[in-house]
Amino acid sequence: MKQDVHFNRKTDVFEYFESLTNLERSGDFSHRHYRPEHMLALLDAFFNPHLGCKTIHVAGTKGKGSTAAFIASILGAGGFKTGLYTSPHVSTYDERITVNGKTIADDIIVSIANNICDTIAHTGNILPTTFEMLTLLAFCVFRHQHCDIAVIEVGIGGRLDATNVVLPEAAVITPIELEHTDVLGSTITEIASEKAGIIKPGIPVFSGFQQPAVGNIIKEKSRSMHAPFYSLDESIEELSSSLSEEGTEVSMKFRESSPFSCFLSMIGCFQAENAALAVLTLRTILPDINSRCYQEGLKKAFLPGRMEIMQHSPPLVIDGAHTPFAVEKALQSFRTLYPEAGILIFGSIKGKNHRKMAEICASAFRTIIVSKPGSFKESDPDALYRLFLTLNPNTILKKHPADALKTALLYSDKKIPILVTGSFYMVSEIRALFISKKDTDVFPDTPNAFSLTD
Repeated sequence: MKQDVHFNRKTDVFEYFESLTNLERSGDFSHRHYRPEHMLALLDAFFNPHLGCKTIHVAGTKGKGSTAAFIASILGAGGFKTGLYTSPHVSTYDERITVNGKTIADDIIVSIANNICDTIAHTGNILPTTFEMLTLLAFCVFRHQHCDIAVIEVGIGGRLDATNVVLPEAAVITPIELEHTDVLGSTITEIASEKAGIIKPGIPVFSGFQQPAVGNIIKEKSRSMHAPFYSLDESIEELSSSLSEEGTEVSMKFRESSPFSCFLSMIGCFQAENAALAVLTLRTILPDINSRCYQEGLKKAFLPGRMEIMQHSPPLVIDGAHTPFAVEKALQSFRTLYPEAGILIFGSIKGKNHRKMAEICASAFRTIIVSKPGSFKESDPDALYRLFLTLNPNTILKKHPADALKTALLYSDKKIPILVTGSFYMVSEIRALFISKKDTDVFPDTPNAFSLTD
């Protein structure tokens, strides 16, 4: 690492971190880079900030970010100063590191980052990746902020992830499906074994609804580690939800407990499962948290790009679903809110199960617009367009996200609902148009297209 690195702005920090070996961008999650022991050496140079507060570790395929956010928000409502580390971000890197729901002040990020780079430069033999630097930054921020507890989301997999250095109070595993097969394994059981790698001796394990083979692997790994095991399907008797544009009403009942109702600001039938897993975890390890804290925390929890309604006329929803299971769940929630056939803007990076996602979506929309999900990771919108066209003749290719959004808004006639999905990168592109509102002149026929308060 260069010894002359010095930051004056928070944006400089994240631009420099991104210039390092960025496995999220390259997709080269080779075992050469997958090295918890390297992360431990890096942390040791900073007096082990990951041990500065209690932690809860969250892995899985679908819903791990939302589940982590629910847990952190409940803890915050319960009076704990709570850090939350998630990935990926939708708009800016500082979404990934928050304390009690708030991003960290620029001067704190800059100061800690300068100290990190100075220290690493003087050690001379540590060359961290982008994700390792972000993870180190998060741990240093949580120590600086005197957090009581931090909720840490796994980046990829579990066993070899840079976050798998914590000694948590609980290991939480959300539903697992096929993903990153080039890295984690070609079968669901191989992937489950990698994600179950966050299980530590004697530390309680909490599992969401799983396929039977996956559940057996997690249970067996817990048994071998003498770790108490709790699964949602064995612990909950009732779980129901109803959706509106305002959020999700949830009712749940655990065995040997009274029914519990709450409201989630995050929309989605799947969010009820994430919320239930968060409640199961905390009611077990912190039984003194009262129901008011659960209700307040679940209502406040929020992550961008998860069934997020950007406007109401026409309805436009963005969701970062990027696996068949996640796309199916997002579509289920979208159709619950808007039963009529809508318009889909779809963009996905290479390496995903495009055919299965296309088969799920194709017949559900009157018009499909394929677009390019930015340039952060490689994509092939031409091939994706050809695939969707074989399944739905009303498929259009608009590679620039602004053109895709303009086309969708024009076709919607201010009333037909629009869903944007396929990847967080696609969601990021569309969301940026609303947040900045720079390109409203591109939409002369839809003057209110970027209003967030319609």
